Amino acid sequence: MAGTFSDSWRLTKTSFRLIFQDSALLVFPLVAGFSALAVMVLFALGTYFLAPVLLIGGSSATSFEVLGIALFIVAYFVCTFITVYATAALVGAATLKLGGQQPTAADGWRIARANLGRLLVWSMFAATVGLLIQIISARVQGIGGLLIRAVGGATWAVVTYFMIPVLIYERAGTWASLERSAKLFVGTFGRTLVSNLVIGLLIVVGIVAAVILGVSGLFLWFGGSVLLGLSLIVAGLGVAIFVALIGATAEGVLRAALYRYATTGKIDPDLLPAGYQTLRSSF
Repeated sequence: MAGTFSDSWRLTKTSFRLIFQDSALLVFPLVAGFSALAVMVLFALGTYFLAPVLLIGGSSATSFEVLGIALFIVAYFVCTFITVYATAALVGAATLKLGGQQPTAADGWRIARANLGRLLVWSMFAATVGLLIQIISARVQGIGGLLIRAVGGATWAVVTYFMIPVLIYERAGTWASLERSAKLFVGTFGRTLVSNLVIGLLIVVGIVAAVILGVSGLFLWFGGSVLLGLSLIVAGLGVAIFVALIGATAEGVLRAALYRYATTGKIDPDLLPAGYQTLRSSF
């Protein structure tokens, strides 16, 4: 148990150290966030502008609902792919960094691009499973639906935790990679769980700080101190964005570090698994 906590703490510290050493790692979740936001805005605009056309053309409300569902599914699939692709780029760049190299954002994107086909197939598969979990849980009323969503979502997250690094570095098919990911998670269960809990706790602390700043700002705003209140609100928003960005990046870097630990047993950044250098040169 002591070894589990010790290794988890070292893995977590390594993840944050890599981020603060190389801010280029922050690019990937930042691009993913803005891209997903743009897709959702386009989805909303598409629904808004197509609705009058359908209604004027005599289409029924059902046709409009079908259109909305179709656009939502497309947006959902696109957002899933964006997340998967950016995560693959982050994991790739973080792995290079763990090997003592100095990767740029372009190196990460190049690794993701070299695995485009596998990532696209996986995105479609993952999005389909996610939608099925939501649909099934929505059809079950009460606490049963909530349990299906929670248990189903958690189980899926566990099984697929190492999916992206496996796809990138072992280059197997979707089913084989899924089985491999699950085995790696079971083999590193304690360290993976504790490391993610530590990062999650740090994120929660940051979010609480952001909420306190925001709520304090609102009280001051309504109390007449508009300028000070606005300053605190802006500060709270800034802290929330910063925490979200750091948290997403740390989670991706940690995933790379845990995969490296699961396949080699190594934690120290200068101990790169054999074969990673040759993989990097092929991208």
